[in-house]
Amino acid sequence: MTGEGASELLRVEDLKVYFPIKSGLVIDRHVGDVKAVDGVTFDITKGETLGLVGESGCGKTTVGRTILRLYDPTEGRIIFEGDDIARLAQREMRKLRGRMQMVFQDPYSSLNPRQNVGNLIAEPLKIHGIASGDDARRRAEELLDIVGLPKASTARYPHEFSGGQRQRIGLARALALNPDLIVADEPVSALDVSIQAQMVNLLEELQEEFDLTYLFIAHDLAVVRHISDRIAVMYLGRIVEVASADELYASPRHPYTIALLSAVPIPDPEIESSRERILLKGDLPSPANPPPGCRFHTRCPFRQPERCDTEVPELRLLSDGHLAACHYAEEIKAGKITMHDSGEVPAHSA
Repeated sequence: MTGEGASELLRVEDLKVYFPIKSGLVIDRHVGDVKAVDGVTFDITKGETLGLVGESGCGKTTVGRTILRLYDPTEGRIIFEGDDIARLAQREMRKLRGRMQMVFQDPYSSLNPRQNVGNLIAEPLKIHGIASGDDARRRAEELLDIVGLPKASTARYPHEFSGGQRQRIGLARALALNPDLIVADEPVSALDVSIQAQMVNLLEELQEEFDLTYLFIAHDLAVVRHISDRIAVMYLGRIVEVASADELYASPRHPYTIALLSAVPIPDPEIESSRERILLKGDLPSPANPPPGCRFHTRCPFRQPERCDTEVPELRLLSDGHLAACHYAEEIKAGKITMHDSGEVPAHSA
């Protein structure tokens, strides 16, 4: 976990990732863009875990992959220890790959079924010229032991393991090059609940042992709260709130965060039965044609049409230390603006 005086490892500034929409059978014509990420800014200090949450389609996975340059950014800066890597050529980027690794969501498709586990883990060592032959095999055995799997597993193939074990193999592969930053893209969402806790505990133990920094991407707010120091909430390509994990859960300031947290069960029957659930109306708008003004206004239970429908809210620092992109964050917190219950959803063509 991050401590006092920790230095910044990664800073993302106004990151945009657009995917072109083409039309035409003979000649491709650029007719628009899917704005998967549209102006995202955040930072992560060394040893910290930043949780990135939001519903499916909000762009959080695209953010993680772009940081590692698996996608090229359309605009913006990705500053890793003071150097902007957003425009580095692939040859230059390769030198940094060892310091930035990813654990993928699906433990079934992220491992090559034709290679045994030893080769899968040793592959990055060989590619980067760190070890080969017996040295690489021994290092693979060490890494398997670190993630809680038998050393003899190097001769086995991915299909011989359970989902949780495969995810441990993926984690061992990510650790092979001694990275500083690991982007964990929903690493527990495909696992059984009983296995999720084991994986989260393992991630925390490895962070402490190897001084790792995590960007932990997930949609399960309970898991994110357990592992994260700070949490950034994302909606339709933009970050709408950032706060420490405890503060975010105790006092959310953005209407979208409030709605998400209202759906998280509380293990106290009295509190659970008395609290108000917020059911968001309508579907997530299309990232190819996002709404004007606040992007959340088409579903927001606190919407004030005269401003929310036309004026884009900036991600600003509030008096309690939260960052929130809402015109009325203070008023909602003070109870000056309450939920409307008309059930109407403002019209917007997707």
